[in-house]
Amino acid sequence: MMPSQPPPHCRPLTRTIATLALLWAALPSGCSPEAAPADAPTEPPAAAAPDEAPPADAPPADAPPADAPPADAPLATVTAPEGASVRFVAPADGAVVKGPAVDGKVEVAVQMGAEGIAVKAAGPVEAGSGHHHILVDVEGVAAGQVVPKSDQHLHFGQGQTEAKLALAPGPHTLRLQFADGIHRSYGPALGTQIAITVEAEGAAPTPPVEK
Repeated sequence: MMPSQPPPHCRPLTRTIATLALLWAALPSGCSPEAAPADAPTEPPAAAAPDEAPPADAPPADAPPADAPPADAPLATVTAPEGASVRFVAPADGAVVKGPAVDGKVEVAVQMGAEGIAVKAAGPVEAGSGHHHILVDVEGVAAGQVVPKSDQHLHFGQGQTEAKLALAPGPHTLRLQFADGIHRSYGPALGTQIAITVEAEGAAPTPPVEK
């Protein structure tokens, strides 16, 4: 079957449409209305956000607590209540403490007492309160100075009044030092000391400490 032909009066229009279609197809792709000019400026890609950095004035991770005085601060005035005192409840001065040696050390039970001043955990400074420290074979700490923390400067910042010390056999000097909530020593006014001798069970006796 032969394809039907458009009526004679429609043929000029048909030829015009066909001609326009051919001209459109012949146009370069860059001339398409949807295409952007080749030299058109393009926006640069957005830069990646940098990792968030800590504030410039943030303290280092290992900085001391904010409420602790700086190491080079002048000694503060720390005054003990009138009539207050501290003491070793046990052991007694001059005692010989014996026990099994574990890793070369003997366990020594210690009890600490305070009168005329409240025993509280470390924290905000409260007048008429503080907590115990035991200094093993070292000198005392001056009033107002922060008690250091080491194997020979033992802190009982939870308000403890009893402790167990691991001491090597031999003579030892134990100093009891009371300090305020941020570990500032009350000095000799709230300090005392005892001398003891530690002996491992089954070992040869150690000569007593000379007073």
